[in-house]
Amino acid sequence: MNKVDDHKLTKGERYLLKKQQKEQERLYKVRREKIKKITIISFSALLIIGGIAFVLANYSQPEQGEKDIVEAQGTPKIEIDPLRYDAGTVSMADGLVKYTYEIENQGDGALKIDRIWTSCMCTTARLRVGDKESPEFGMHTGLTSWFQEIAPGEKGFLDVAFDSTLHGLQGIGENIRAIYLSTNDPQNKKAEVMLRANVTR
Repeated sequence: MNKVDDHKLTKGERYLLKKQQKEQERLYKVRREKIKKITIISFSALLIIGGIAFVLANYSQPEQGEKDIVEAQGTPKIEIDPLRYDAGTVSMADGLVKYTYEIENQGDGALKIDRIWTSCMCTTARLRVGDKESPEFGMHTGLTSWFQEIAPGEKGFLDVAFDSTLHGLQGIGENIRAIYLSTNDPQNKKAEVMLRANVTR
């Protein structure tokens, strides 16, 4: 390729040539900056992906000592006797209908009950485990920091009270109420017992 002789170029051509050279240098700098940015972004992405992979590799499976702790904790299993109670015919004059359900932990890990609520305002429940007694829970019991544990093989008692007079004459007839327990039993996260009563005057 023949070298362009600057002496043969007109003033306008030299100006245009310099302008093009400057533009080429500018584009070269822009390309270098883009390559630099892409390199930085790629490197950062690799670091992030590598970090995530490292975390997953180290925390996805517990180490041997941690496995022993997890196995030692075991799995709880809630059993309630009975699941349904029929109080039969009850008079409003008799007031409260009370019944106690037996709750047993038949698993090999601690059973945790962290919430109790009922299907109607006329029904309340309390949980007794050993010498501990829960607050009284009802339909609108909010979430609290309360919880109770039942050890493997241990029993607790759910005391339920149904107020047959709360709904007045509208409550006459068959009434079915549910009491719910939120548990850490993986097979029964929301345990439920029923109480039935035929209310008369």
